[in-house]
Amino acid sequence: MNKILLFNPQSAVAKHRIPNSLMNIAASVEGKYNWVIVDGNCEKDAYGKIAHYLDTGQFRYIGFTVMPGPQLRQAVPVAKAIKQKYPNTTMIWGGYFPSTQAATVLNSGYVDFVINGPGDNAFPQLIEALENARPYELIKNLIYKADGNIYKTVKEDLLDQDTLPPLPYNKLDALYPIDRYLGKTYLGNRTLAYHSSIGCPFTCSFCAVVPIYEARWKAKSAQRVYTDIKYIKDKWGADAIEFHDNNFFVSEKRTV
Repeated sequence: MNKILLFNPQSAVAKHRIPNSLMNIAASVEGKYNWVIVDGNCEKDAYGKIAHYLDTGQFRYIGFTVMPGPQLRQAVPVAKAIKQKYPNTTMIWGGYFPSTQAATVLNSGYVDFVINGPGDNAFPQLIEALENARPYELIKNLIYKADGNIYKTVKEDLLDQDTLPPLPYNKLDALYPIDRYLGKTYLGNRTLAYHSSIGCPFTCSFCAVVPIYEARWKAKSAQRVYTDIKYIKDKWGADAIEFHDNNFFVSEKRTV
Protein backbone atom coordinates (compact mmCIF):
# COMPACT_ATOMS: atom_id res chain seq x y z
CA MET A 1 0.00 0.00 0.00
CA ASN A 2 1.33 3.43 -0.95
CA LYS A 3 2.32 5.82 1.81
CA ILE A 4 1.47 9.51 2.20
CA LEU A 5 3.93 12.35 2.77
CA LEU A 6 2.50 15.58 4.19
CA PHE A 7 4.56 18.76 3.83
CA ASN A 8 4.27 21.97 5.82
CA PRO A 9 6.31 24.62 3.95
CA GLN A 10 8.28 27.11 6.01
CA SER A 11 6.04 29.95 7.13
CA ALA A 12 8.39 32.21 9.08
CA VAL A 13 11.93 32.16 10.39
CA ALA A 14 12.30 30.62 13.87
CA LYS A 15 8.54 30.29 14.36
CA HIS A 16 7.42 26.81 15.26
CA ARG A 17 3.69 26.19 15.42
CA ILE A 18 2.26 22.71 15.41
CA PRO A 19 1.03 21.99 11.83
CA ASN A 20 -2.60 21.52 12.83
CA SER A 21 -4.01 21.50 9.28
CA LEU A 22 -1.74 18.60 8.32
CA MET A 23 -2.46 16.90 11.63
CA ASN A 24 -6.16 16.94 10.72
CA ILE A 25 -5.34 15.28 7.41
CA ALA A 26 -3.08 12.75 9.12
CA ALA A 27 -5.89 11.95 11.54
CA SER A 28 -8.27 11.41 8.61
CA VAL A 29 -6.10 8.63 7.15
CA GLU A 30 -4.79 7.20 10.43
CA GLY A 31 -5.25 3.44 10.56
CA LYS A 32 -5.79 3.21 6.80
CA TYR A 33 -2.53 4.53 5.36
CA ASN A 34 0.94 5.10 6.70
CA TRP A 35 1.98 8.74 6.71
CA VAL A 36 4.82 11.06 7.65
CA ILE A 37 5.00 14.81 8.08
CA VAL A 38 7.91 16.94 6.91
CA ASP A 39 7.83 20.33 8.62
CA GLY A 40 9.69 23.04 6.73
CA ASN A 41 9.82 25.12 9.90
CA CYS A 42 11.94 22.42 11.58
CA GLU A 43 14.18 21.38 8.68
CA LYS A 44 17.33 23.04 7.38
CA ASP A 45 16.93 21.13 4.11
CA ALA A 46 13.25 20.33 3.66
CA TYR A 47 13.60 19.04 0.12
CA GLY A 48 16.45 16.76 1.19
CA LYS A 49 14.24 15.25 3.89
CA ILE A 50 11.40 14.78 1.39
CA ALA A 51 13.73 13.18 -1.14
CA HIS A 52 14.99 10.82 1.57
CA TYR A 53 11.45 9.48 1.92
CA LEU A 54 10.59 9.47 -1.80
CA ASP A 55 13.78 7.61 -2.70
CA THR A 56 12.35 4.58 -0.89
CA GLY A 57 9.71 4.29 -3.61
CA GLN A 58 7.01 3.80 -0.98
CA PHE A 59 5.42 7.26 -1.14
CA ARG A 60 3.07 7.97 -4.01
CA TYR A 61 0.94 10.74 -2.50
CA ILE A 62 2.24 14.11 -1.38
CA GLY A 63 0.04 16.66 0.39
CA PHE A 64 1.02 20.32 0.78
CA THR A 65 -0.68 22.91 2.96
CA VAL A 66 -0.07 26.37 1.50
CA MET A 67 -0.97 29.83 2.76
CA PRO A 68 -0.42 32.89 0.57
CA GLY A 69 2.84 34.69 1.30
CA PRO A 70 5.95 33.15 2.90
CA GLN A 71 4.96 29.51 2.45
CA LEU A 72 4.94 29.92 -1.32
CA ARG A 73 8.65 30.74 -1.29
CA GLN A 74 9.41 27.16 -0.29
CA ALA A 75 6.32 25.36 -1.59
CA VAL A 76 6.79 26.30 -5.24
CA PRO A 77 10.43 25.27 -5.79
CA VAL A 78 10.02 22.11 -3.68
CA ALA A 79 6.91 21.07 -5.62
CA LYS A 80 8.67 21.67 -8.94
CA ALA A 81 11.69 19.66 -7.84
CA ILE A 82 9.52 16.77 -6.65
CA LYS A 83 7.55 16.56 -9.90
CA GLN A 84 10.72 16.73 -11.96
CA LYS A 85 12.53 13.95 -10.10
CA TYR A 86 9.50 11.86 -9.03
CA PRO A 87 6.97 12.32 -11.87
CA ASN A 88 4.86 9.36 -10.78
CA THR A 89 3.91 10.95 -7.50
CA THR A 90 0.47 12.50 -7.06
CA MET A 91 0.63 15.99 -5.59
CA ILE A 92 -2.33 17.40 -3.66
CA TRP A 93 -2.41 20.97 -2.39
CA GLY A 94 -4.74 22.34 0.26
CA GLY A 95 -5.01 25.59 2.18
CA TYR A 96 -6.02 29.14 1.42
CA PHE A 97 -3.76 29.74 -1.57
CA PRO A 98 -4.74 26.77 -3.76
CA SER A 99 -8.39 27.00 -2.71
CA THR A 100 -8.65 30.62 -3.86
CA GLN A 101 -6.14 30.43 -6.74
CA ALA A 102 -6.90 26.95 -8.06
CA ALA A 103 -6.42 27.80 -11.75
CA THR A 104 -2.91 29.14 -11.15
CA VAL A 105 -1.99 26.10 -9.06
CA LEU A 106 -3.41 23.45 -11.39
CA ASN A 107 -2.04 25.12 -14.52
CA SER A 108 1.44 25.08 -13.00
CA GLY A 109 1.96 21.53 -14.21
CA TYR A 110 3.13 20.08 -10.90
CA VAL A 111 -0.03 19.99 -8.78
CA ASP A 112 -2.58 17.29 -9.59
CA PHE A 113 -5.44 18.08 -7.20
CA VAL A 114 -6.63 20.86 -4.91
CA ILE A 115 -8.61 20.25 -1.74
CA ASN A 116 -11.05 23.16 -1.61
CA GLY A 117 -11.53 23.85 2.10
CA PRO A 118 -11.63 21.18 4.82
CA GLY A 119 -10.07 17.89 3.75
CA ASP A 120 -11.22 15.62 6.57
CA ASN A 121 -13.37 13.64 4.10
CA ALA A 122 -12.09 14.83 0.73
CA PHE A 123 -8.47 13.81 1.23
CA PRO A 124 -8.99 10.18 2.35
CA GLN A 125 -11.75 9.72 -0.24
CA LEU A 126 -9.43 10.96 -2.98
CA ILE A 127 -6.63 8.65 -1.87
CA GLU A 128 -9.07 5.74 -1.74
CA ALA A 129 -10.32 6.50 -5.26
CA LEU A 130 -6.81 6.80 -6.71
CA GLU A 131 -5.58 3.65 -4.94
CA ASN A 132 -8.46 1.62 -6.36
CA ALA A 133 -8.74 3.31 -9.78
CA ARG A 134 -12.24 4.55 -8.98
CA PRO A 135 -13.90 7.81 -10.08
CA TYR A 136 -13.13 10.85 -7.97
CA GLU A 137 -15.23 13.38 -9.86
CA LEU A 138 -18.06 13.39 -7.31
CA ILE A 139 -15.89 13.81 -4.22
CA LYS A 140 -16.91 17.04 -2.51
CA ASN A 141 -14.41 19.87 -1.85
CA LEU A 142 -12.25 18.88 -4.82
CA ILE A 143 -10.78 20.91 -7.70
CA TYR A 144 -9.00 19.15 -10.56
CA LYS A 145 -7.99 19.59 -14.19
CA ALA A 146 -9.12 17.33 -17.03
CA ASP A 147 -9.03 17.78 -20.79
CA GLY A 148 -7.58 21.24 -20.34
CA ASN A 149 -10.49 22.38 -18.19
CA ILE A 150 -10.68 22.98 -14.45
CA TYR A 151 -13.55 21.43 -12.55
CA LYS A 152 -14.76 22.28 -9.06
CA THR A 153 -17.04 19.88 -7.20
CA VAL A 154 -19.75 20.97 -4.78
CA LYS A 155 -18.84 22.09 -1.30
CA GLU A 156 -19.40 19.73 1.60
CA ASP A 157 -21.35 20.81 4.67
CA LEU A 158 -19.04 21.57 7.58
CA LEU A 159 -18.58 18.52 9.75
CA ASP A 160 -19.54 18.25 13.40
CA GLN A 161 -16.15 19.00 14.91
CA ASP A 162 -16.76 16.75 17.92
CA THR A 163 -16.95 13.73 15.60
CA LEU A 164 -13.46 14.24 14.17
CA PRO A 165 -10.73 11.88 15.38
CA PRO A 166 -8.15 13.20 17.86
CA LEU A 167 -4.96 14.61 16.42
CA PRO A 168 -2.09 12.08 16.32
CA TYR A 169 0.28 13.97 18.63
CA ASN A 170 2.18 10.82 19.56
CA LYS A 171 3.12 10.04 15.96
CA LEU A 172 4.13 13.64 15.33
CA ASP A 173 6.27 13.50 18.48
CA ALA A 174 8.17 10.57 16.97
CA LEU A 175 9.02 12.75 13.94
CA TYR A 176 9.45 16.12 15.65
CA PRO A 177 9.42 16.29 19.46
CA ILE A 178 6.36 18.20 20.62
CA ASP A 179 8.68 20.30 22.77
CA ARG A 180 9.76 22.06 19.58
CA TYR A 181 6.22 23.38 19.21
CA LEU A 182 5.85 24.60 22.77
CA GLY A 183 6.95 28.19 22.30
CA LYS A 184 7.35 31.08 24.69
CA THR A 185 4.68 33.72 24.14
CA TYR A 186 3.06 36.42 26.24
CA LEU A 187 0.58 33.71 27.23
CA GLY A 188 3.12 31.33 28.74
CA ASN A 189 6.48 29.62 28.44
CA ARG A 190 5.13 26.47 26.78
CA THR A 191 2.37 27.63 24.44
CA LEU A 192 0.70 25.19 22.05
CA ALA A 193 -1.40 26.20 19.03
CA TYR A 194 -4.94 24.79 18.89
CA HIS A 195 -8.10 25.10 16.77
CA SER A 196 -11.44 24.92 18.56
CA SER A 197 -13.57 25.95 15.57
CA ILE A 198 -13.45 26.49 11.82
CA GLY A 199 -14.99 29.11 9.56
CA CYS A 200 -16.83 32.34 10.26
CA PRO A 201 -20.46 33.40 9.70
CA PHE A 202 -19.55 36.81 8.27
CA THR A 203 -18.68 37.90 4.71
CA CYS A 204 -16.02 40.58 5.11
CA SER A 205 -14.74 41.53 1.65
CA PHE A 206 -11.07 41.56 2.70
CA CYS A 207 -10.99 38.07 4.21
CA ALA A 208 -9.72 34.83 2.61
CA VAL A 209 -11.90 32.80 4.97
CA VAL A 210 -15.08 33.87 3.11
CA PRO A 211 -14.63 31.91 -0.16
CA ILE A 212 -13.45 28.86 1.75
CA TYR A 213 -16.22 28.59 4.33
CA GLU A 214 -18.97 30.64 2.63
CA ALA A 215 -20.26 32.24 5.85
CA ARG A 216 -20.37 28.94 7.71
CA TRP A 217 -18.98 28.13 11.16
CA LYS A 218 -18.63 24.95 13.18
CA ALA A 219 -17.08 24.55 16.60
CA LYS A 220 -16.07 21.88 19.04
CA SER A 221 -18.18 21.78 22.15
CA ALA A 222 -16.84 23.29 25.35
CA GLN A 223 -16.52 19.75 26.75
CA ARG A 224 -14.44 18.57 23.77
CA VAL A 225 -12.21 21.64 24.01
CA TYR A 226 -11.73 20.97 27.73
CA THR A 227 -10.83 17.33 27.07
CA ASP A 228 -8.33 18.27 24.35
CA ILE A 229 -6.67 21.01 26.38
CA LYS A 230 -6.44 18.87 29.51
CA TYR A 231 -4.69 16.21 27.44
CA ILE A 232 -2.30 18.78 25.94
CA LYS A 233 -1.51 20.09 29.42
CA ASP A 234 -1.16 16.72 31.15
CA LYS A 235 0.63 14.82 28.37
CA TRP A 236 2.82 17.51 26.82
CA GLY A 237 3.25 20.03 29.61
CA ALA A 238 1.74 23.01 27.84
CA ASP A 239 1.06 25.93 30.17
CA ALA A 240 -0.84 28.08 27.64
CA ILE A 241 -3.02 27.64 24.58
CA GLU A 242 -2.91 29.85 21.49
CA PHE A 243 -6.32 29.61 19.78
CA HIS A 244 -5.91 29.81 16.00
CA ASP A 245 -9.63 29.88 15.21
CA ASN A 246 -10.86 31.96 12.29
CA ASN A 247 -13.26 33.63 14.71
CA PHE A 248 -13.16 32.29 18.26
CA PHE A 249 -15.91 34.54 19.62
CA VAL A 250 -18.77 33.66 17.26
CA SER A 251 -20.85 32.05 20.01
CA GLU A 252 -20.88 34.02 23.26
CA LYS A 253 -22.48 31.06 25.04
CA ARG A 254 -19.71 28.67 23.98
CA THR A 255 -17.01 31.19 24.78
CA VAL A 256 -18.32 31.64 28.31
